[in-house]
Order: sequence, then C-alpha cells, then structure tokens
Amino acid sequence: MRRLLGVWALCAAIAMTAAAINGGAGQKIAPTFAKDVAPILFNKCATCHRPGEPVPMPLTSYQDARPWSKAIREQVAQHSMPPWYADPEASVKFRNDRRLSPKEIETIIAWVDGGSPKGDDKDLPSLPSFANGWSWGAPDLIIPMPVEFDIPAEGELPMQNFFVPVPFKEERWVEAVELRPGNPAVVHHSIANVTRLPEGSQIVNGRAVKVDTGKVVTSDARQTGGLREEVFLSQDSFTRAGAFKLVGQAPGKGFERHHEGTAKRILPGMYFQFNMHYQPTGRPERDRSMLGLWFARKPVTHEVLTKGVTDVIFIGGKELGETKIVNGREVRTRGKLPNIPPYAENWEIAGELPIKEATTLYAFAPHMHLRGKDIKYILQWPDGRQQTLLTVPKFDFNWQLHYELEEPLKIPAGSKMIAVAHYDNSLKNRYNPAPQKEVFWSEQSWDEMFIPWFEYTVDRMDLTKQASAK
Repeated sequence: MRRLLGVWALCAAIAMTAAAINGGAGQKIAPTFAKDVAPILFNKCATCHRPGEPVPMPLTSYQDARPWSKAIREQVAQHSMPPWYADPEASVKFRNDRRLSPKEIETIIAWVDGGSPKGDDKDLPSLPSFANGWSWGAPDLIIPMPVEFDIPAEGELPMQNFFVPVPFKEERWVEAVELRPGNPAVVHHSIANVTRLPEGSQIVNGRAVKVDTGKVVTSDARQTGGLREEVFLSQDSFTRAGAFKLVGQAPGKGFERHHEGTAKRILPGMYFQFNMHYQPTGRPERDRSMLGLWFARKPVTHEVLTKGVTDVIFIGGKELGETKIVNGREVRTRGKLPNIPPYAENWEIAGELPIKEATTLYAFAPHMHLRGKDIKYILQWPDGRQQTLLTVPKFDFNWQLHYELEEPLKIPAGSKMIAVAHYDNSLKNRYNPAPQKEVFWSEQSWDEMFIPWFEYTVDRMDLTKQASAK
C-alpha cells in the first residue's frame, strides 16, 4: 500500500508539473522595457521627453519611465500621445506623423499589464544623439532675443516684438530653423519673422520705437474700438518687401526642416523679429527666447514661402466684402470680420486663395485659439475636382502642430486652395472661458484667429536656371 501511494504521489506530481508546463506554454511572455518598449520611446517620445525639454518627465531610461508606466499606457491607449490631430483617413500622408502603430500600442499596453519588467540591459538600444536644447544637432548660428523680458505676475500683455539685425553681409539660405522659449512657463507661442523695421521707427534696447512719439511698436489690433496710436505692426507685417515668416513656435512645434534643395532666404540689412505672446503665471517671470539656424549645405533650387489661405473670406458661405467702383474699375474690398456670437456651437469661416502659377506644396500650419473646433484644407484642381489634403477634426489649442507632406505636391496654375474652419463658443467647449460673450478677432487666447498657413515654392523661380541665365 505504501508503494502504491508513493506511485500515485509521483504520478500526481508529474501531472501537475506537466499541466504547469502546458499552461505556461499558452501564456505570452510580457514585453520588456529594454528589448521592446525602449525602441518605441526612444524613437517616438524622447525627442520631447528628455532632460532639458519643457515636458513633465523624461522617458530616456527605465528608471525614468517605470514610475509613469500606467499613465503612459492610458495616453497611448487613448491615442493622446504622441500628439497628432490629422485624420489619417481624410488627409494625405505626412513625413512627421507621430502616431504609434497598432503594434507599438499593443506592445506598450502588454508591457504595463505584464508588470512593466525591465529586461536584460544587453537588449537596451542606444539613446539617439540629441543636441542639448535643440532638436537637430547644434545650430550653425544662434540668435538670442536682444534683451531679457520681464513678465509681470498678472495682467494682459499685448504681443511683444523684439528686433535683432541680421548679422551677415550676404544672403544666406536656411534649411532648418528652430525657435525655442527661454522660459516655457510663460511663452504661450511665438513667431520668428525676417522683416524690415516699421516705417518711422528705430531700435531702442531691442524694441522698435516710433521716432515721433517714442512709443514702442506693438501688434495689438483688436478690430473693435479702433487701433491704438502706437500700433503699426500686424499679422500681415511680414508682407513688406523681402519680409516673411521664418518659423512659428507653440506646444508641439517650433522646429522646421525643409526638403533638400529648398530653403528660406535671409537678406542682409533686414531684422529678425521675435513676435512673443506671453501669459503671466501668477508670479514675476523672465524670458529670453532663442532662434537657431542651420544653413543649407547643398545648392538651393527653390525658395520656401509662407502664405495664409485668406485672399477671399466667406462667413457662413457668403463672401465677405463688397464691390466698389474705383477709378472706373470694379474692386472687391475686404469687409470687417464679424465677431463670433455668444453660444455659437459651429460657427463657420472659410478662406480661398487662387493659385495663379504652378507651385509645389510642402506643409500646413493651421492656427486658431480656444474656440477653434476643426479645420480642413481642400485643393480644387483646374478641372473643378476637389481633394482634401488635411483634416483636423478635433483642433487642440494646446498643440499647434506643423504638418509636413511626406511627398511634396505639384499644384498647377488655375487651382484654388480652400480652408474651412469651425469655432465652438458654446458651453460644450470645455476650454471656452466665456461662452456668454461674443468673440473678437485679436491676439489674446480668449480672442480668436483664423490663420491657415501653408508653405510652398513657385516652380518657375528655379534659382539654378536664373543663375545660368545670368
């Protein structure tokens, strides 16, 4: 009997062991940080989530990422991170698309659900090489703001403009550019322009000051109540001869790299303009933002230009403005934009821009404020066919992204660029500070803007052909 019991015990142990082995064979081994998760984070997240960047936490090591693993899981499962708002089903492809693939999302979720194991250090990939404080190596030239600006603890500040003379005596071509806040806590967004000084002004401590009044030039141009006496800069100030927008900075953007053979031209005798939007934090702050330039290494064939789709404006489907007779000719005048009414949930504005000569399209940069709901860019081809190029169905004011086409798009003359946007001034908009009030068109976040930027080159302006002709 003792022998029989011993045999039974041995058989039971063998059966239990076999069951455990068979059961374990059916279970998936959890991904590890070193082998599976680190390659994703290093490639898709570390550009922003690294030491020295204005983000909540770095994700450049297991020790950095492990305490945030559940939050990471939630963000990637909801497709909230990395931030990307173009609808992939209703847009062209973009080369800076930050979305994680379904497999990458599954890997991160499985890693967290499996206890977020570290894995073997020998499987850990090398961290990409980042320049300290910059997105693409060290710039060839760094242009700091001319002064450190003091931001008060409270109050409303108009857009601040600072000017730095272009420091070289010959034209230079910039293939990449980055605008970085000195103090991200107070810089809501900023724009670097290349421009000439406003007429009748001179530079005093980095500011453009009117010679006759001594007042600093601002760009506060709210449409109601008239313009302030000292105002003679606007969002269109870069349209002066030779002036242009160099780069825009906001959460999610601030670095641009142009396609090979294209670049932006900077002429001597002009000025870098820092157009700064500051928001007080409740305590006194200071900022001195910086502009980084990378000069073109290879010959440039075409100059990159920036324009807004706003030559013609439609409100609710009706063209804004009226036709007048000037010197015997019919002239269409632009009317004043009506304010967005209180509680308007789906207020529409559209812009059109005729494409008068063959161009090549490279990027979009839509800009709206807290009521911005959605925006869409449509190309109407010469035969009347319409193609949607970019749809942002849920515009997020907190992430003003720059969408770079994967392949530049050739657009023939006779086409038309169209931009259609909607604004939500209702109680349904959780970011709405005052749904009971009408919304003005101006620079503060609680005001609104409709600036559907895009970047392009003009095909006939081939610099190599112009040079050979000379």
